[in-house]
Amino acid sequence: MIQRLFASFLAHKKTSLNAAITLFSDAVVVAVGSEADIVVDSVSIASTTEWPTAIEILIAKHQLTGAQVAIILGQGLYQSLLIDKPDLSGDELALALPYLVKDLVNEAPEDIIADGFSCLQNDRLQVFVSTRQQLNKIITACKSAGCNVSCVTVESVVWSEFTADNRSQLVVHRYGNGNLQLTAFSQHKLFFQRQLRGFDVSLVATPNTDSQSLQLDSLALELQRSLDFVSAQLRDNPISQLLISCDNDDNHQLALALNDRLNVTVKALVPPQPSLTSTAARVTWAGLKQGFDSAINLYAQHLQPQRQWLTLNNMLLSWLALAVLIATVSGFYSFKTHQLAPKIVSNNAQLTTVQAELAQTQKQLLLHIVSPIKQQRVSVLEQDINAKQATLKAVANHDASLLVGYGEVLTQLAAAASTDIAIEAISISAAGMNINGSARVADAVPRWLSTFNRYSTLAERRFQLLTIDRDESNQVRFSLQAQRLQGTN
Repeated sequence: MIQRLFASFLAHKKTSLNAAITLFSDAVVVAVGSEADIVVDSVSIASTTEWPTAIEILIAKHQLTGAQVAIILGQGLYQSLLIDKPDLSGDELALALPYLVKDLVNEAPEDIIADGFSCLQNDRLQVFVSTRQQLNKIITACKSAGCNVSCVTVESVVWSEFTADNRSQLVVHRYGNGNLQLTAFSQHKLFFQRQLRGFDVSLVATPNTDSQSLQLDSLALELQRSLDFVSAQLRDNPISQLLISCDNDDNHQLALALNDRLNVTVKALVPPQPSLTSTAARVTWAGLKQGFDSAINLYAQHLQPQRQWLTLNNMLLSWLALAVLIATVSGFYSFKTHQLAPKIVSNNAQLTTVQAELAQTQKQLLLHIVSPIKQQRVSVLEQDINAKQATLKAVANHDASLLVGYGEVLTQLAAAASTDIAIEAISISAAGMNINGSARVADAVPRWLSTFNRYSTLAERRFQLLTIDRDESNQVRFSLQAQRLQGTN
């Protein structure tokens, strides 16, 4: 969630960037508006000490108070260095750059502001250096005029906006009457820089003279050397075109003159809008268009001033706000307590009444609770009664069985007599009957038992065990053990 809010915040900041200011030693240039409608204005100055005044004039004139602006440092206001690439992460590199270039500049590391990017040769790092004092003066001037600085980049980098993404090009540019600058880009990325001294303004003055032709030949020779060097480095994508953007010169005539002397195409740089007639205007437009996407930002997040929240005024305000909040909450609860006081008194009275009723009910309940001693005595008496009832029942059953008698059993046994069976012993009781005897053959016993179903008394008896074997004289012996399952009436 926090990341999405942060990204949204950055996107809002990017869309609010609607101005760019380029600083030179003799002028301050501003570009305002969208890509389709750019207004470029400038103020000439005598020295860099007049930057604050010029910035204030341009911001007030174009009503940029509160706007987010990009700052571009012109030639001579920064140093460009090429160093070996250290084995550090991005965050570590940003903090280590001032110490990596301290031997190449005349400033102490704590006064150096540096940023860089990897070259096309992966083992090299292109670094741009400014001073903390210079940046502080620019930032302070913008804030005093009512603007917020979003990024600080350099002229050498923003020229990439005039080059193509899929080819390598060399831009020959000059600001005012200064020295010629060579800036090479490969696939929209800065690759090579060089300054050429000693070439007059203008290079293609009219009428054409021998000295002018000699100067053009000398320039072509220097350009060819640079082209050969760069093309040797960019073997897969050598320089295929030169772009000319020189102040105080006829760029089209200069491009035609160099076309005849070089083996690559030379063209005058065609700005996207007719109003971008000077190098300063083009650089400022490029900085506005590049904005936050610039490869260099000397005003990185860790260099921006952090707002101090723990100030005396903030603490006093927070204490005051906390006191007001506490007083408000306290007053609210006091008011609520005052409103609820009658209800509390009424509820307490009801609670007292209910508690008294509860105590009276508990006393009445105690009167209906049976004593544990009495319950125990009742339990003992119930067990005694159950035992006596069981005894009486057993006696009754015993007496009933004695009343029946055994005559009928013996009579029915006599009626069921078989010639193959000889009964030797009979044992009859109320619970069962046992018979021992002999048989002519072994299967005569089951046949004899099957005849018991014809007689009511015998049919009621069920034998539990039948044993058939032979004795020493080979006589079949049997033994029946039975139990009476149902009483006889």
